[in-house]
Amino acid sequence: MTYLYLLAGENLELAEAELRGFLRSQGIEEELQREGRIAETESHPDRLKRLALTHEIAEKIAEIDLENIEVDYRPENSFAVRVENLREENVESKDLEREIGQELKTESNSVDLEDPGEIIKAYVTEDGILLGRIVEDIDRGLFQKRVNQERPFSSPISLDPVLARTMVNLSEVSAGERLLDPFCGTGGILIEAGLCGVDVYGLDIQEEMVDGAKENLREYGILSYSILQGDVDNAEEIFNGSFDAVVTDLPYGKASKKPEDAIDSFINLLEEFDGKAVFMYNEEEVGPYSADYEIYVHKSLTRYLYVV
Repeated sequence: MTYLYLLAGENLELAEAELRGFLRSQGIEEELQREGRIAETESHPDRLKRLALTHEIAEKIAEIDLENIEVDYRPENSFAVRVENLREENVESKDLEREIGQELKTESNSVDLEDPGEIIKAYVTEDGILLGRIVEDIDRGLFQKRVNQERPFSSPISLDPVLARTMVNLSEVSAGERLLDPFCGTGGILIEAGLCGVDVYGLDIQEEMVDGAKENLREYGILSYSILQGDVDNAEEIFNGSFDAVVTDLPYGKASKKPEDAIDSFINLLEEFDGKAVFMYNEEEVGPYSADYEIYVHKSLTRYLYVV
């Protein structure tokens, strides 16, 4: 069975990379195929709600010609057809939905636009129509409930939850594995990892941030965490163990320790680290590393994402 992933359109390369990292976190090494905003896999992973830059996932039904709507599949109960136009030329969506609905209709099923048992999605591409049955609709609005200003403890500087979740998925960390954020601040990355079932560990040199991050994680029901006051130099000794992933937003003037010293310590940690590290910074190069992705925030701020 083939599965279709509708990717967010803002940064397709990053969305594809997040999906690939997520698949590997589920033990799936399959190389996905992508054409525009649609990615395809033959595997159907668990925990699809982990994805941040994917809008929905559908089980592929058929590839059909826009001028010749013929489909073998028939829904068993109620259904509704929704069209997603992914090509530059305009499409009469309502007419196409009606035409596909008539093709799928039988005496034993029914069209229900209010509360359908199945949603049939027609992705209109330059080559035709990819028809799929929605198996997961990811509510990205839930991320808005975890933005900085909605948390019990906030700070002027905090990653957007969508970006934090994307970084967690890029790290390929699996549920039950150990993730370290050595500059955890208010805990934004730890929140997103914890909601994915990952065991999270955070460090910050400011006691206020440590207490605030703990409060934030408790607010979102995350129980498996350890957040301590300390320095990145001694992370493994502080937590008495190693980690499967390191994900962090490097300090840039927000820590009491000089940011350049903290970054030097972080680079030393990476040199000894065997797992995958994902981090954000405000420059295109950090030590021996060059950024993999550019993240436009607003006209006066661009961030850079590294996957090591």
